[in-house]
Amino acid sequence: MSPSPKTLYEVLGLAPSATSDQIKTAYRKAARATHPDHGGSAETFHVIAEAYEVLSNPEQKAAYDLSLGRGSGGRPGSAAKPASSARTGYTGGGSVSPDEVLARTPRFVPDFSPGSPPVLPLALAGQQVHGTPRRPGFMARLGSGAGARYDGECLTVRLLERTFLPDYPAGRLVNGLHLPDRSPRGGNLNVGHVLLGGYRMAVLESQVASPGNYSWDGRHLRYRGKEVSIGRLPDAVRTLQDRFPECNVSGWVVLHSPNGNPFEPVIDYPPSLSRSAPAMVHIVNAGTLQRELKRFFSDGPQPNTVQLPVLGGLLDATVR
Repeated sequence: MSPSPKTLYEVLGLAPSATSDQIKTAYRKAARATHPDHGGSAETFHVIAEAYEVLSNPEQKAAYDLSLGRGSGGRPGSAAKPASSARTGYTGGGSVSPDEVLARTPRFVPDFSPGSPPVLPLALAGQQVHGTPRRPGFMARLGSGAGARYDGECLTVRLLERTFLPDYPAGRLVNGLHLPDRSPRGGNLNVGHVLLGGYRMAVLESQVASPGNYSWDGRHLRYRGKEVSIGRLPDAVRTLQDRFPECNVSGWVVLHSPNGNPFEPVIDYPPSLSRSAPAMVHIVNAGTLQRELKRFFSDGPQPNTVQLPVLGGLLDATVR
């Protein structure tokens, strides 16, 4: 006989009587240990994220407990179905497109009421775009390619404001972050953009690049056969993952064409590279970015949640 499937409580190493704080603590610990960027399994990380999605939502948790045949948890006949159906917030069955998932009304966590003031002022909590790209000094623009980066960041902000955020009410874009680097390299990190949605975080770096002849094999970006630096984006992803362990953090380098064509520069990918597999860093042109971000956020737990403490932490990093 095959072993009985684990309950969602067992996935997180909890008893059915666990409190909401214990559920959150267990999820953070398990997410940190199993995240693919830290050597864990993408499949295991996904199961843990789905378990937390159900157990952290009082309504979904109550329905799940009832499905076990007990009011406060137990062993189910199958744990996969409740977690899967709850992932997008729809319980009616059938396939749901990423556009439908992301278009739902945002839910703020923690919730607020007249007797429970919000973690952030309402004006900030409801605002989708925060901060602006950091304009480099004159000498920096001349000497280090900072001008191409700044111009690219401005293009990315306009792109997301025009084509992505209007269709994703829970998305929050924070620009121009300055973070202490927690990697062995130390120092400080200037991060172009962080896009927060649900329990996922996209770290974006931008560049205006010459069109054509780029290639990305999952580790190295090359232009006309010569390796091109992607800066400290991997360090930024690791730093934000450590700072916000409840989130799944991934990075994107966006290459904008100077001629305004969103599908240039052309980036070649080897057949062996899976474009949909979890990865620390992705390389895309402007025309591909929206599609990849939709998939990334719609596949995450509770994509229409705005985590106010996380948003507040990101906003703290924009203080100049």
